[in-house]
Amino acid sequence: MIKKIIILTALLIGFNSNLLAVIDTSYTDHLKPFDWNPISDSEKITQYENQKTLTKRSIQQAAKGKEHYESALKHMKNKEYSSAISEFETAIKRYERAKLSADGLNYLYLNMALSYSNSGYPKDKAEAERLLSLLTPKIYDEKDWAYNAAIAHYQVGKANDATKILSKIISKNYSYFQAYVTLEAIYRDGENDSQADRVNDRMISAEEKYFNKKKKSKKEKVETIVKDVSQETGKKPDITKIVPIRKVKLKDFLNNKDLDKKKTSQMQSGIENFILGTETLKDRNYNIAQKQLKDAEKVLRKYLSEDGLNYVRGNLAIAYLVTESKRGVGTANKYLRNLTSKLYNNQKWTYNMAVSFYQFAFMSAREDKKNKTRKWNSPKPAENLKTSIKLFQKSISQDKLYLPAYENLIYIFREQGENEKANKLAKNLQKARLKLVSKYSLEDQLLKGGEKHIFRLNLGTFGMFDTPAYLFEEEHVIAVPLDDIRTVYLSGKFYNVDDVKNYQKQMQDKGYDNTFIVAYKNGDEVGFE
Repeated sequence: MIKKIIILTALLIGFNSNLLAVIDTSYTDHLKPFDWNPISDSEKITQYENQKTLTKRSIQQAAKGKEHYESALKHMKNKEYSSAISEFETAIKRYERAKLSADGLNYLYLNMALSYSNSGYPKDKAEAERLLSLLTPKIYDEKDWAYNAAIAHYQVGKANDATKILSKIISKNYSYFQAYVTLEAIYRDGENDSQADRVNDRMISAEEKYFNKKKKSKKEKVETIVKDVSQETGKKPDITKIVPIRKVKLKDFLNNKDLDKKKTSQMQSGIENFILGTETLKDRNYNIAQKQLKDAEKVLRKYLSEDGLNYVRGNLAIAYLVTESKRGVGTANKYLRNLTSKLYNNQKWTYNMAVSFYQFAFMSAREDKKNKTRKWNSPKPAENLKTSIKLFQKSISQDKLYLPAYENLIYIFREQGENEKANKLAKNLQKARLKLVSKYSLEDQLLKGGEKHIFRLNLGTFGMFDTPAYLFEEEHVIAVPLDDIRTVYLSGKFYNVDDVKNYQKQMQDKGYDNTFIVAYKNGDEVGFE
């Protein structure tokens, strides 16, 4: 059997037994080559300027530039790169009028370059390359920005420049593991396996150093899986993160099943537009999705019942609400008003509409800019917020282990000052979360909005001469040196409590009498009872 362990050292000690020190790499397992995310840091744009010497006009122009910059970032995060480019262009003009330095403009140039290189148009690569040439050395002093610059260089065909940037990042930040993963992939793609192997070896050494440093640090924060419910703040419902539902048997909702060939063809074209519009919505091309779904509704309302039209109108409401425009809110209202209760027989639709009604309430509630709150007590916002709450509650009753519904509703209760309700719901969230990590597979946990937990078994602390010879036959062995003599050994790698408990019983039968379970979340050790 091949053991999934990484051997770091092998020391020959008394009695010719081998003491193997190994290191856990689970906290880097999730990293994928070329992964990147847009960075904002809008406040940094003016950090290189002497604020005292800026004129009133410069300050005004910089403020307007910031508005366009943040708007561009929003488009960029939604992968609306053409819109992002347009906003970046306006932002740059404003910042140039403010007479900001090249160091300050770095952030705009790099984000704009990434927008061009990801636009999908080959001709845009040249413009991305031009923008990269405008970057000053200052941008490379910040590791996250330097990493994104490396990605941009690679995307425009400058792999050598990308490798130089990534290598420099690693030399300055040994634990920046995403840089290792991407650098190795670039070398692999260039068929330079020897360099790729060196990068991989270097990452393994860095992982060892990082792991041991975390273990020895007295400042390491240890949290518990179960925490004080009053500290559970929840998560704001985010319509941009819901997953539009495409798989619906619309033909089950026909008004008249005796359709001639022409009508059947028309209906089929409506269904195809629905599928296409939903996929476009999923890809966050909202304006196009609106048109496709409107075309679908126009055709399908001739053939489907109101219950069948729910699915088109539900996705249409999402497509308009997600844009956060006043016109979009008004249009979404029309579709939300015509939904029937049939839609809420499905938990996923219930949840999506709960988020949609919250978004509608949020957008229609007047903003109190002074207190940074919303005036929820107006009739329309109050009504739609009430509907949203009811749908979140229904969603929970339909799937008691779907965590985002709990988190969203807790947020709403906190927002409305109903902390008693929030605390009660937080207790139920804890129960659901613990049930997920107790019995369900990793895939099920993630599907239900849970976080990745890894469970291992602490086998005990051993010295040079009392380490069981058969210990290293176990799977996923980790050795954590305490000092020159004593070492803590952990084994196993499980994603739910039931599996690690079964493993614990097996190890106890083998003579390991003092074992206990250790839990990790996102690479950090967390308390476990």
